[in-house]
Amino acid sequence: MQMKNKILIADDDAEMLETLSSMLEGEGYTVVRAENGEEAVELARKELPALVMLDIHMPKMDGLKACKAIKTDKVTKGVPVLMLTVEGSINEIQQAISYGAKTYITKPSSKAEILKVVKSILY
Repeated sequence: MQMKNKILIADDDAEMLETLSSMLEGEGYTVVRAENGEEAVELARKELPALVMLDIHMPKMDGLKACKAIKTDKVTKGVPVLMLTVEGSINEIQQAISYGAKTYITKPSSKAEILKVVKSILY
């Protein structure tokens, strides 16, 4: 069963992962962490989060491939995906959206902006 307040965050930047996790936990969300795309795909299947936040540039499997894997898997295809990107390359963002991502956030973003996007997807 999917939990409305469980968010999976995948980012290979430990500091970014910690910042996003503590921000979301402070708002009452349960956070599951992954350090690469492969781990994110596995955890999405196992945990069935209400939202997956994927960094585009990660080792082992990048966020685009992870997004595609999550959105084409019958178990996780209904889970919304939010992409995180540093430079916001239009090509990468268009590719992520074509794979099924809901939207994207460029890093760094303000806490208010991140929470607004998360809430707009979840509620």
